[in-house]
Amino acid sequence: MVKIAERIIPRKILDKYRSFPVTLRAAFWFTVCNFVLKGISFICMPIYATFLSEEEYGTMSLITSYELIFNIFATFELYLGAYQRGLLKYKDDTKNFEQTIVFISNILTVICFFIFMLLSKPISGFTGVTTALYSIFSVYFLVYTPYNCWLNKKRFEYDYKAAVIVTILMALVSNLAPMITIQIFGATAYVKVISTLIIQIIFCLPFWIKHINFANVFRNKARTINYIKYALRFQGPLVFHSLSYYVLNQSDRIMIEKFSGSKADVAFYSVAYSFASVIIIFQNSLNQVLKPWRFQKLDKKGYKDVRDISNVLVILVGAVIVMFMLLLPEVFLIFPDSYQEGLKVAPPVTIGVYFLFLYTLFVDVESYYGKTEYIAYVSTFCALLNIGLNYIGIKMFGYIACAYTTLICYAIMSFMHFVFMQITCKKAHVEESPVDAKSIWGFSLIMLAVFGITNVFYDSIIVRYLMVAGIITAVIIFRKKIISSWKMIRSK
Repeated sequence: MVKIAERIIPRKILDKYRSFPVTLRAAFWFTVCNFVLKGISFICMPIYATFLSEEEYGTMSLITSYELIFNIFATFELYLGAYQRGLLKYKDDTKNFEQTIVFISNILTVICFFIFMLLSKPISGFTGVTTALYSIFSVYFLVYTPYNCWLNKKRFEYDYKAAVIVTILMALVSNLAPMITIQIFGATAYVKVISTLIIQIIFCLPFWIKHINFANVFRNKARTINYIKYALRFQGPLVFHSLSYYVLNQSDRIMIEKFSGSKADVAFYSVAYSFASVIIIFQNSLNQVLKPWRFQKLDKKGYKDVRDISNVLVILVGAVIVMFMLLLPEVFLIFPDSYQEGLKVAPPVTIGVYFLFLYTLFVDVESYYGKTEYIAYVSTFCALLNIGLNYIGIKMFGYIACAYTTLICYAIMSFMHFVFMQITCKKAHVEESPVDAKSIWGFSLIMLAVFGITNVFYDSIIVRYLMVAGIITAVIIFRKKIISSWKMIRSK
């Protein structure tokens, strides 16, 4: 592979790449991996939209939403915060700590399995998830935690090669193989979901076998109890945050099906929302680079640098989001004609992602000063607000209302975190604000105005392309400022 790279890539570029610290190379490849995964999903999405009817595609989206929610209860997502923090806390005993995390997660999965079986009738009646399907879910949850522990440890150690290869390989097989199974067993949502789960179980099973030495967990009971207490205390409060966050993101589809009675509407909404998730990946990848830099600057009281870079990035991210929104009608052409109805959902959902980016600016400051409880408060409030607004909106305006309630809730969430960030800074005796409130909220009003104009002229390709040309021109004019900002981030 190295020799092939040397033949294809100019030596100057290769030497420059090798000079980068391993942290930057890892961040680069994990970002590339995220975009490749989403790219695979996007390529397959219109294919499945062709194979499956609108109703079956909507059912598939609903099942996926329920799977994400069930996973929170069945694993507590211990492979995330508790495990990642524990790698530092118990760095001299990571093997036993990992086995304990897998053990606790598996116990939770078994408990949830029995609860589901006891209450299968009402749960299945509400969700449409059968006992057979939940049984497959449970097997998947059992093996999914050790796989994620392995993946997060690789990220922690900046060992990106194996992690990227395995992740992309699993994504390729689990997205492509179901295309064959639905041709053999029938083009239904359940065939697609079950075949995907079985493939992922096969991939994750070796990682579960590697961590299956539960006898070792009981060998030192005091140590194990200490690990269990830590994991549950750390992750317990975050379960509410995760649940609220997923409700905020997934409840739209569930409520559309319940109140509009049309799974086709769920399909249209899901496709549009999936496009917006591309920007979420871009935003998350950008924040992975920004977060450590921002923490270092806050530690050195470099508030002006944080403000200046944040202003540039807010404008840059806003420009990318608007361009993406303006070009979406052309991207939608790859879907069957029946899915074009979902295009009207895309603009408000896409602009909502802009406010998600603002949210990260404020949350990072809260996290730095240790005020993580605010995250759970805001997430819970916005999730409940989203449910209430969806209930009213769907009945009055149909499923398109969910796109606007999502935008409203994301905007409120970012503003609430701005308020809590100010409170946090005041309590921490920070005399200089790490964000430029006037510039950020002023630009946010411009974004909303652009959204309004776009909505009016969305059917006019001339107006949309003129706006795209204007954004590209602005980026070219201010390219030196953008490049200097990136160099400042990379140099620190």
